Amino acid sequence: MKLSIRMKIFLPVMFLLIAFPVAAWFVFSYALDGHMNYNAKRDLGQMVKTVEELADEYSNLDVPDETNEPDAGKSLLSALRNAAQTESGESKMLVIGNNYRVLYPKNYDDQPEMTQMYSEFLTRMTGNDSAFESGEITEETIGDTKYMLYFLDVGQNRPGHVQNVLLYCPIHDTSVILNEVSRLVLMIMGAMAGVSIVLFWFVAGSISTPVSRLCEAARGIGEKKFKKVETGTNVKELYELENEINQMQDNLLKADEAERVFFQNASHELRTPLMSISGYAQGIQRGVFEDVSQAAGVILDESSRLTEVVDGILTLTRMDQMRYQVVPVELGIREYIEDQIERLEGLAYQKKIKLEFLPGDEHKIISDVMLLGRAFSNVTSNCIRYAKEMVRISVEENGEQLKITIRDDGPGILEDDLPHLFDRFYKGKNGNHGLGLSIAKRSMEYMGGDIAAKASPEGAVFTIILPQDCRSFAVEEWTEV
Repeated sequence: MKLSIRMKIFLPVMFLLIAFPVAAWFVFSYALDGHMNYNAKRDLGQMVKTVEELADEYSNLDVPDETNEPDAGKSLLSALRNAAQTESGESKMLVIGNNYRVLYPKNYDDQPEMTQMYSEFLTRMTGNDSAFESGEITEETIGDTKYMLYFLDVGQNRPGHVQNVLLYCPIHDTSVILNEVSRLVLMIMGAMAGVSIVLFWFVAGSISTPVSRLCEAARGIGEKKFKKVETGTNVKELYELENEINQMQDNLLKADEAERVFFQNASHELRTPLMSISGYAQGIQRGVFEDVSQAAGVILDESSRLTEVVDGILTLTRMDQMRYQVVPVELGIREYIEDQIERLEGLAYQKKIKLEFLPGDEHKIISDVMLLGRAFSNVTSNCIRYAKEMVRISVEENGEQLKITIRDDGPGILEDDLPHLFDRFYKGKNGNHGLGLSIAKRSMEYMGGDIAAKASPEGAVFTIILPQDCRSFAVEEWTEV
């Protein structure tokens, strides 16, 4: 069974609030019983120690316990009587002589508790029941009361002498005390538990309500309903989760908008050549064109343009979805750029642009040939398109990175175009299809590099920042060529 966060928090707390007073009550009851037993045993132990010392002291004296002679004060009975009267506490003493006659106290029959204790003593000593164990403190229940008992067999077999000493201390019945305080204690605990339950109900709600709102926002994200969520929570973790969800919604909203614009632009870029191809094809089919070769040339040009757009879209999609696998190889940057420049000589010759390469020192790098080539050729061909006479390429080392600078002597980059220069399908004046620079920048970012552009009075300046080792971005092990 699934429980809400509020119930998940509230039920254990409610259980503890109910179980804790009950457990505390049992612990208190057990501790009180133990305390009463301990007090009775301690109280009786003090009297036992005194009686044993007196018994040892008078064991070798031949002094009658009941006599009118001057040395009668030295008798064991007299010493026991004085001890019973001077010792503090609740312990009591029965001194028994020959023929089970009570020597002390004389008025024992006026005290029901002592009378009951003496009757128990007689029953055990004269009957078939086992006698008290001499010299041991035991716990006995006599009547309805528990006692700590101590029995000492003095054993002086002379008339009038002490024969037995019985010490006892009552153990107070804790049920009386518990009955007196139970109602008050339970009322206090019940009130505290009630207040705590209400408090924790609202505390649990202060956590569950924001979580419910966050869940609702998450469902909205799944349905592409991006709406800022405000829970008003003061819980740190929930506040951070709220911020992360709102930030995620902002990012998804921007991505959704970018995707919408991307598909609009892509459909436009695809529709234009398709319409040209379709129109010229229909013209050829119906015999509109006298020179069919010219129409076929237009169809081929538009087909090439369409292929470039499709390839660019597929390349960007693969990198966006992280499905392009970087294949690092070791190469010399001077030789590599010279090879790339040679491939662009045809385009430069058509535009009557001179390509100048300032190689500097040779550098060995580990990079993906396809990504680097795509970035370099797209940026350089863009510079060739806008240059007046020359495109200059230079290479320099910058720490753990390599910086390739490509300059043209054209009109430069307009201030309005600069922030959107690498946006997909963004075309400036005389632009082609708006994918070349975005593919170049994404290719460098995919390898941990970057491309930056700036305007200068002499023309546009592009800087390709290339890591000298891109193996950390590769899925498979690199090969050396």
